[in-house]
Amino acid sequence: MAQDEAAIRAALASYNAALNGGDTSDVLLLYDQDGICMAPFSPSSIGQAALRKAYDGFFLELKFNVKFDINEVVVMAPDWAFVRTNSAGTTLHHSTGKTVSEANQELFVMHKGADGRWRIARYSFSPTNPPSA
Repeated sequence: MAQDEAAIRAALASYNAALNGGDTSDVLLLYDQDGICMAPFSPSSIGQAALRKAYDGFFLELKFNVKFDINEVVVMAPDWAFVRTNSAGTTLHHSTGKTVSEANQELFVMHKGADGRWRIARYSFSPTNPPSA
């Protein structure tokens, strides 16, 4: 269990770095082939092609400078786990040139593949900062 938890934490650290790096290809390596991202105010992005389109859109508009704090890692089965996190930092919105505070709560469902690597199977997040007026 400790080895799995360490591997899951490493996968989430890689996701954090890939998000801040703004590289869709780096992000996609961390998802299962049939992974799903459920972003607020958007339909779910299901599978690698939809994830590529979603993250390309995110990175076209946003430059992230956020840090994920892992609050909970629960290994539920030999190849399934969930992770609850909070993130905070800033995002630069390219369309306006404004940098704004960012804070979210996240839930990751992780899956351990046949290769032994933990990847994101499902990812959902919601903002914790109140909307701007």
